[in-house]
Amino acid sequence: MKKPALYFLIYIVFCLLQFFLNQYLNVFGISPNFILVLIVCIGLMKGSFDAQIIGFLFGFTWDVFSTDIFTTRAMLFTMLGYFSGKLDKKFDADNIFFQCAIVLVTSLVYNLGIYLVSCIIMQNNVLCSSNISVLKNISKILATVAITPFVFYVLRRVLKGV
Repeated sequence: MKKPALYFLIYIVFCLLQFFLNQYLNVFGISPNFILVLIVCIGLMKGSFDAQIIGFLFGFTWDVFSTDIFTTRAMLFTMLGYFSGKLDKKFDADNIFFQCAIVLVTSLVYNLGIYLVSCIIMQNNVLCSSNISVLKNISKILATVAITPFVFYVLRRVLKGV
């Protein structure tokens, strides 16, 4: 019973971070993706199943509250949770370089997935033709990678007993 309660608390904290406090944490409209780092962290520490469940719940929540194409984030976060969970026994999850590298790759896949779905479904989308949007996404990816060691450190402490 301790694990579901802890996951629920983590869910509430990261929803607050991503959806409400992120507007105060951004610089020039660039803010990190806390949820993506959480999903990768859960995948590397607890395995694929937990990361998929967390990824789907956060993705579904984000899709419900956004005006983007429904289920895009739920699908992407679930897939990224699965793949990051498959790496849990293969690499050292305590290595900061490895953490940042995995978050960098998952951020690239996530942003590419959002970009492709947006361009395919909404063909006259500004996102598909804007160079400023590409630079902003690269900056968001770098911001996400920059917060990775801190988020991993905190979550390692919180999830230690579970």
